[in-house]
Amino acid sequence: MSDLNFARAIYQRRKEMGLSLREVSRITGIAFSTISRIERGRFSPTLDNAAKLASALQVPLPQAAPKQDSSHDDSISAFESQDSRPPAIGCPVKYSSIAVTTLKPGIRRNLSKIAARGSYQQVILLQGNMQLRTNDGFRQNLTPGATIDCTIIIKHTYFAVASEGAELLWIG
Repeated sequence: MSDLNFARAIYQRRKEMGLSLREVSRITGIAFSTISRIERGRFSPTLDNAAKLASALQVPLPQAAPKQDSSHDDSISAFESQDSRPPAIGCPVKYSSIAVTTLKPGIRRNLSKIAARGSYQQVILLQGNMQLRTNDGFRQNLTPGATIDCTIIIKHTYFAVASEGAELLWIG
């Protein structure tokens, strides 16, 4: 519904400004045919295209869809816990313990034991590259900045093998 309102607003504003589709296309860098389809309501714009059109024509962006209440969502991804989402910018991170582990190249470390023993919530790969492995064949290459949810790796045995010296930051 808001896509149609946005499409009408773009069309009306373009006509008020006396711009052709080609001129709007040149200004925004969006294909002529894409703008035409958006204006007719036959194509839902991407966020990038909507932002370009809104700024070029001085039209307000449509409001985002209302968020669903998380209590109604029964499914939880195996790779992303609801509790481990990063806090909003400006909110302090609360932790009870913090630790650093250094991994030597080629040596296998049991991350599940470390996570369970220290009751950590998440671990962050600070530097180096490593591979996260399980005994049943799962392999995942991780680069600096990768975050692992410790509440998930406790339930199954996960090992880390560093291809070069790596450093992990444990947050509990």
